Amino acid sequence: MKKIFAAVLAAVTAVTLAGCSASPPNGMLSYDFKTMSMDFVQLSPPKDGDTIAVFDTDYGEIRVVLYEEYAPVKVRSFIEKVNEGAYNNTEIKGVRNDTFFLAGGYENSKGQYIGRDSDSELLANEYTPELWPFRGSLLGYSERSGYSDARWFMCWDDKENLTADAVNELKSGASAVQDELQRSNMLALFDKFYEAGGVFGMAGECTIFGQTYLGFDVVEKLSHIPEDENGMATTKVMIKNVTISQFKDGDKVDEFPLAHPEGLPENSEENSSDTQSE
Repeated sequence: MKKIFAAVLAAVTAVTLAGCSASPPNGMLSYDFKTMSMDFVQLSPPKDGDTIAVFDTDYGEIRVVLYEEYAPVKVRSFIEKVNEGAYNNTEIKGVRNDTFFLAGGYENSKGQYIGRDSDSELLANEYTPELWPFRGSLLGYSERSGYSDARWFMCWDDKENLTADAVNELKSGASAVQDELQRSNMLALFDKFYEAGGVFGMAGECTIFGQTYLGFDVVEKLSHIPEDENGMATTKVMIKNVTISQFKDGDKVDEFPLAHPEGLPENSEENSSDTQSE
């Protein structure tokens, strides 16, 4: 995760340098931070009629709003898989303790955990500055960089890397931005991410296509399933079924569980080389 975080920092720095093409590939390089909404759609409740996915797991239920407006290809593919029953009675296979859990795939005849039968099923990532890997976000996964397949994961938090010092490092990388609005929006985003929590190292790395609004406690529990040295779950926990429905006014919504409701500490350091180490 530290390597991914370092790559994202490089991408953030590259955003500040017009025409730079030497940084690691990252979706954020295409973002126009001047037009980015600061309402943070994921931190607001769903609206009446929004499409949702309901995950019934051994640990409880999770309800996620889907963002077809921002990730139409991934959302349509996900809904097709759900309607086919592809995710029913499947195991949670991957875990990064306290950070995320991975599901949606299957084992092939060689015992490999995969999410596609051929590369023709890969979906190119869809990037948008309107969605971020906050707590409870739903993202597409593939081991092939820049793509996703049938697998998906949900984020919880990344306390090891998303420290106050690390956020200040990101803010330092944005300090070279000449456009005042772009710079202001980037700085506000980094502060909001520290406050809300999540896995910032996945920003610009994966398609974000949904956000938990009910069942945050279940996401947290699933992100703490015991794991082996390879990040594979050592306790069998099932996704019993997944269904597609619609949000209705008056439906229950959890309060977003902020990681740092107080915001950045006033005396946080400007930089921290430790958080960016390989």
